[in-house]
Amino acid sequence: MQIKLSVGYYRSLKSFVKNNKINAENIKKALSLFRENPHHPSLNLEKLKGSHIWTIRIDKGNRIFFSWIDKTIVLFLDVGKHDKYRRY
Repeated sequence: MQIKLSVGYYRSLKSFVKNNKINAENIKKALSLFRENPHHPSLNLEKLKGSHIWTIRIDKGNRIFFSWIDKTIVLFLDVGKHDKYRRY
């Protein structure tokens, strides 16, 4: 699987992990699981209603927002608080 990263993802990732070792470790774990098996149960993949955007659960309150480009390519759009889903 190929993972592409948007400019918005880079920006939000930088602030998400800045001075927060726990967030950095949690995101590494989630990305590793996603690469191995995008449908791993602990990722809690969820499609946002009425949208083409999906989420990966990093921890209780944080998500990675992404879109499937095709069956083998995903585009990561954003990372951060669960409430960001309202933007999409």
